[in-house]
Amino acid sequence: MNRLVLLLMGRILLMCGLLQTVPLCYSLYMGLTESSEALAGSIALTLLAGICLAGYGGNRHEESLSVLDGATFLFASWWAMSVFGGLPYYFNGELSFFSAFFDSISCFTTTGVMDLPYEADAAIVLWRSLSQWLGGYMVLLLLSTVLLGTSGCFGATFVLPGSLRTGAITLQRIDRTSLRILRIYVLVTVLGILLYWLCGLSGYDAVNMSLVTISTGGCYTPNAEIKLSGWVAITAFLGVAAAGCNIFMYWQAIDYKESRFLKETWRSSEMRIFAGLILGFTLLIAVHLYLREFYNLPDAVSNALFHVVSFGCTNGIMAENMYHWDDVDKFFLMVLALIGGCMGSISGGFKIFRLQVLIKSSLAEMKRTLHPNMVVHIVIDGKVVPQKIIERILGYFFMFFLTLLVSLLVLSLSGLNMQQTMDMVIACITSSGPMMMFHLAAEEVRQLPDWVKLYCSLLMIIGKINVFTFLLIINGAWSGLRERHW
Repeated sequence: MNRLVLLLMGRILLMCGLLQTVPLCYSLYMGLTESSEALAGSIALTLLAGICLAGYGGNRHEESLSVLDGATFLFASWWAMSVFGGLPYYFNGELSFFSAFFDSISCFTTTGVMDLPYEADAAIVLWRSLSQWLGGYMVLLLLSTVLLGTSGCFGATFVLPGSLRTGAITLQRIDRTSLRILRIYVLVTVLGILLYWLCGLSGYDAVNMSLVTISTGGCYTPNAEIKLSGWVAITAFLGVAAAGCNIFMYWQAIDYKESRFLKETWRSSEMRIFAGLILGFTLLIAVHLYLREFYNLPDAVSNALFHVVSFGCTNGIMAENMYHWDDVDKFFLMVLALIGGCMGSISGGFKIFRLQVLIKSSLAEMKRTLHPNMVVHIVIDGKVVPQKIIERILGYFFMFFLTLLVSLLVLSLSGLNMQQTMDMVIACITSSGPMMMFHLAAEEVRQLPDWVKLYCSLLMIIGKINVFTFLLIINGAWSGLRERHW
């Protein structure tokens, strides 16, 4: 194995272990003995593993990662983070090992499925929010470095800044990019903390809400409840909406100190479609909620708008009073989660740009059928989309759809009904974990068999690294086995 992969995985574990010191200090301050011991043990093991991997990998490592090495790193890093990130839950006695791993991986992939008991103490809940925040940072870092080298992100190279589109996956590039992203990510998080605090939340609640909002993790309070009154809901709305946009345009605006990059973001066709989807689905759901007499008109609009933005950005923050909505309203939210946010955002889903390319490609084929000699180009925002990107997105759509079908068949073996199975599959692959609770109680999620949780964990990772990266690993492993002399 490429030693650079081991070095990078060691660094990730070191980052994970160091971040666990924050809830450890909080637990010591609050006198939470059990969680202090659990976090201390987890930190010791995580740092030890990180030091061993970084030490071995740092000894004469390769200069860059190949495509297969990059895919292996992407896949293995999520599993490693989740195993060591779940140790505090396991050592604290809150969850079994598989349940702790399931909860941890849902945090690091920003899916946000709640498997912790309601009575989990404050330090453990803080670590859960921090792991979602770290997962959001890792999504941005890997998107701008490793994912581009392994798959081109199937359209991301078309919308990302030019400085990120090319170049080998080297340690220097990862180091340089990680610091730039971290600066923006921390700045936005601190801003969110201040806004929540000014809205009247306590310091502890403000920190947690900001962490899960900016990362699109979407799950903080044990009962997954947020009141849709006052400035708290407005702050959550703005944070979720910002996370669903192209984060790298914020990067360029800060780096070059030019507001034109922000203006370009709002003028892009993808952003206009995103806004149109938000308004259109808000209108549909609000009218239906009002006609069904769930709310008066102002409350119907505010509830619909908040949840449309939440699921459109695959955050999944839900108000307690939306569980009784009709299935048609929940279906609209499910469709939004499948579409996802903009390319270059932390959100999951298929992404709006890819949907644009699919629709325009279909229209172009209709024109070619009517006029066989016509040369038709797909143009988005004044730029011609290369044929290579179109072909990749078509292939990605097929594999995305096939993954959904296979997963529906696999999870249906667990005894869940069709609607519950669909909720689980779409929730995992789009990183909209709270969607699982559309037709399942939280206690029913906790009681799922271990094999279901492991399969859902795999789906969460595939939703972040994309299915083609996963297939690269399978193909590489199969080729390696065939070339062995048994």
